[in-house]
Amino acid sequence: MRAVVLSLVVLALIVAVYVYYTATEFSKFQMYISDESWYAPASLNILRYVFHANVTQGFPYPNASGIETYLNPEHPPLAKYLMAISILALGYEPVAWRLPGWILGGAALVAAFLTGRALLREEGDDAAALAGVLSALLLATDPTFWALHGIAMLDAYAGFFALLALYFLVSGRKFASSVALGLAFAAKETTFPLVIPYLYYIGELEERPVKRVAYGLLIPASVYLALSMPLIIYYGGLVQWLQSSFLHMLGWDITSGHIAGGAESQISTPWDWFLNVHPFYLGEGLYARTNVAVMLMWIALTPLPLIRRNAKLATATAFAWAMWAGLLAVYLSGNTTLFSFYVADFSPIVDVYVASAVVFGVVSLEERRRAQGAKRALADQFKTE
Repeated sequence: MRAVVLSLVVLALIVAVYVYYTATEFSKFQMYISDESWYAPASLNILRYVFHANVTQGFPYPNASGIETYLNPEHPPLAKYLMAISILALGYEPVAWRLPGWILGGAALVAAFLTGRALLREEGDDAAALAGVLSALLLATDPTFWALHGIAMLDAYAGFFALLALYFLVSGRKFASSVALGLAFAAKETTFPLVIPYLYYIGELEERPVKRVAYGLLIPASVYLALSMPLIIYYGGLVQWLQSSFLHMLGWDITSGHIAGGAESQISTPWDWFLNVHPFYLGEGLYARTNVAVMLMWIALTPLPLIRRNAKLATATAFAWAMWAGLLAVYLSGNTTLFSFYVADFSPIVDVYVASAVVFGVVSLEERRRAQGAKRALADQFKTE
């Protein structure tokens, strides 16, 4: 009990410092940063043209052709809805379109803590509490997630909802995990490959095939479609939405050239991310740097749950690998202009997995040492007798 209480106190301190530091640092930037120039206007335009809301515009549109009516059909709508709510409340200003990401950052630390604890619950309260605190701390020091959650980018939203789906899944809360998976899908399409490890682990919780399909496919798809319904109505029906948004998104994803001329040095391959090769420059001194130590530890620790037959930890690392493999498939399909900031989509899960796997490894070694000691003591007893 003492470990649990202490871990909650530490978590509260980590979250408070993280959110305060984020707000003070990113509120300084009174301009568009990186792809905010697309997502913020799209959020404003969704309010105006999809929901017919009157919005105070205290900040000009960026200088881009067609930006006054752009809805960003290349990506799902959830993150833009959340930005739109903030813009509706506060007006069209940088702090408004960034605020949901700042709140989400604090929530992600809590989700990391809860997930780390859930992954090691069977190892005892002390191990679970330590895994939770280390998971939150590792995410708080994640350079890619920190940079991406501070500005209005979609990747931190995808990373948060993917982590939330993992937490509910390994906690045995099937319906909640299924809804969270749908929210992840609606945040960014990089989360689509999660359906594969999700369906694997849902088999550990649900014997009936029909319910596995419902939790793994039907409910997430229904959440995605429900959140897309305003756009379906705006485009004039399901077929028109499929053509203008969903299929357009898939075509966009496998097409190269998503970068301005002369910035080729920022392009990185999925294997480059493990060594922080060509970190993407976001602007204003911000880079989407990856944590090389954590990324390499992720590779090294991935076999551990397979060796020790720990289904929860195996699912956690499989969640992250599925998203990385999906981006690799995009690269192999022809889109060779990928960027390091995509790591924020799965790095929260990587951070939690590495922290939890380290604690699990230490606990396993200690249990093995104790077992060997007990065996030697028993052997010595027989010798003396």
